[in-house]
Amino acid sequence: MSCLLLTAPYTWAVPADAGYDFYSIFYVLAFALNLVLLVWEGHRRGYAMRPWLVLLACTTLAFILGTKLLALSGPEWRGLLSTGRWPGSEARTVLGGALAGTLTLLALRRPFGFSWHVFDAFTLPMCAALMVQCIGCVLTGCCFGEATAGGWGLTYPPDTLPYLVQAVRGTIPLHAAHSLPVHPTQLYSLLLCAGVALVLVLTRHKPWPGGSRRLLHLGLLLTGRLLIECWRDPAGEQVGAATHVHLGVALKQVQWVLLLLGPAVLGLWVWRLRQAPQPERQPTQNSVRNLLAVAALLLLTAWLGQQALTLPEVLVVKALLLGVLLLEGGALLLGAAGLLQPARAALPLGLATVVFMLTSQVPVDSAHTGREAYNTVDFSLSTGSFEREQNTGGGCNGSSQLLEYRHRYTTGTVGFAHTRLPGTDEKGRLHKAEATWGIRLHAGSDRQTPLYIPPGGPSESSQRNSIIAVNPYVQLDRKWLGVGVGLMAGSLGYHRILYGDEQSVLDGQASLRVGPRPQLFALADYNFLGYGVANPQHRLGLGTGFGGTRWQLVGGAARAKDYDIAEGQSRWSGFVEARGTITPQWQASSFVTLGNPTQQQIGLRLGYRLPNKSTQR
Repeated sequence: MSCLLLTAPYTWAVPADAGYDFYSIFYVLAFALNLVLLVWEGHRRGYAMRPWLVLLACTTLAFILGTKLLALSGPEWRGLLSTGRWPGSEARTVLGGALAGTLTLLALRRPFGFSWHVFDAFTLPMCAALMVQCIGCVLTGCCFGEATAGGWGLTYPPDTLPYLVQAVRGTIPLHAAHSLPVHPTQLYSLLLCAGVALVLVLTRHKPWPGGSRRLLHLGLLLTGRLLIECWRDPAGEQVGAATHVHLGVALKQVQWVLLLLGPAVLGLWVWRLRQAPQPERQPTQNSVRNLLAVAALLLLTAWLGQQALTLPEVLVVKALLLGVLLLEGGALLLGAAGLLQPARAALPLGLATVVFMLTSQVPVDSAHTGREAYNTVDFSLSTGSFEREQNTGGGCNGSSQLLEYRHRYTTGTVGFAHTRLPGTDEKGRLHKAEATWGIRLHAGSDRQTPLYIPPGGPSESSQRNSIIAVNPYVQLDRKWLGVGVGLMAGSLGYHRILYGDEQSVLDGQASLRVGPRPQLFALADYNFLGYGVANPQHRLGLGTGFGGTRWQLVGGAARAKDYDIAEGQSRWSGFVEARGTITPQWQASSFVTLGNPTQQQIGLRLGYRLPNKSTQR
């Protein structure tokens, strides 16, 4: 990174480049540093990580939205309230973020079981993040100051905001080499944050009541911002730049607000110091509360869509939500007694899939032309039955008995897939294959009922087992050849990779297609999982698209998994599968096995192509 250059005895030139997005780089770095420090601060204070991450996700999203909401103009606010569509404005102000984050923390502190001390945890990380962001503001030229004759002034090259503002005002020629020196108000802000951080560090051992340091932190920042505004150019101010005169004093709108807020917050700090200090209370664990908060954030991000959040902001929110869901899923999977309970993890794993689905949209400012890509979400339902025999391990003289059982199962599936079509990417590389990666979550139940119990045999009754599995997969397709592989993990039902009559927790899948899909192709599947995992099939078949790509029909033979079956029963049956594109967005398919009364299955799947713009990933 280039440093500031001394161009004259009195000024420093900023090596800003109008074509390079310094602001976004340091914006991401500031967010990353803030979150890392907050996670560490929570660990240092002994907070339970699950509620702490939920609180961080909520306050982070509130901070992001607050920086933008407070910067909206009156017409933009009216458009947002009347249409529900987020304005295209890119203006931001940290004042709105601080206000929204504080109010969110105030609302969630008690429900999540935190004491007032939790406010203090946010102080030093915010100071560090703001210092990093100030460097990006210096290099970008935003938030610049008024012209100055002092030796500490900064000059900016053409096409930067300070240069363009001065050129429009006529204070510099249109083809000047650089702008006039301006006050480095961004560096003033950096020094302010560093000074506030130093005060917090020096007073860290004082036994103040919870929340006192947050009040001192905000009061000093607001008061310092009031003073810095005296040297900031109105064109470099995002909010409240107009000047108002009251009692003969001319100040910007934002200064009048800060003149009230700064002393008020410092007054609250003094009042708070008079309260008796209380010990810090640890947050309580509550999975239902945590998952409800995640669901609410998902609904909010889905409503905001592509206009409100940039790609880095989407990634920040997604990382926090997935961290919460992984911890919740692990806690519910193991249960209170440390025993494996796969069905309990269905909700967090399902929400994790929704996180990918609702936060994988491509923000408008990060879209590129090139190789086309799209996302698909699908929902499936299957039901069926099969019969098997089981060795009971009992009987007279140590001999064993074989009991025959019928299994009836129903499973539901939700899936998300990302597909990239053949074409040339932005680097000029030609890709001939269609590539798809995706993840499915299968959940349901399998009811096992004995068909016949011999006289004197063991007393058996129906038994219901939960079925839940995570199924990531990858598929590559060219004109004449298609290959796919996948993995299943969870409670899969009565099958293993090779053989067995016990519950399986791990299995694989594979598929192979030879021939063009529009005309005629041969298909081989190992563990066909399009409709669930209760009784996956091995399939051999032929298919055709009737000369096109809208409709497809596949038929052939299906063989059930290897478990003991009664003598004379067949493991083979026939199958038929039909697929079709109803509209450009909606696809449907159905599947049925036939010809074998001991192996039956029927399923239906509905898919929806998300209305994302084409993008290069």
